[in-house]
Amino acid sequence: MQDPRASVVLARFPDELSALLLVADLESQGIKATVIGGLTAQLRAEAPGLVSVLVRAGDLAAAQQLIAENAPPEGWEDEAENAPPEESDQ
Repeated sequence: MQDPRASVVLARFPDELSALLLVADLESQGIKATVIGGLTAQLRAEAPGLVSVLVRAGDLAAAQQLIAENAPPEGWEDEAENAPPEESDQ
């Protein structure tokens, strides 16, 4: 049985900003999370790195549930592309 305090990878992202946004969401719900790999993900190399978000093993199920609840609906990209441009107040 895995130690519930051990760190496990919850998600991986191609950039640090996306990972940090997830960490902020998790921490707002009381789930401690951290980001690793931010520096290597920005390198331009043949084998680019990914940024990982880690949580405690005991928090993994709750973190996965949070991701599932906040996932955009399927097809949102098409909807966003076809939306009319927003008008500015200027």
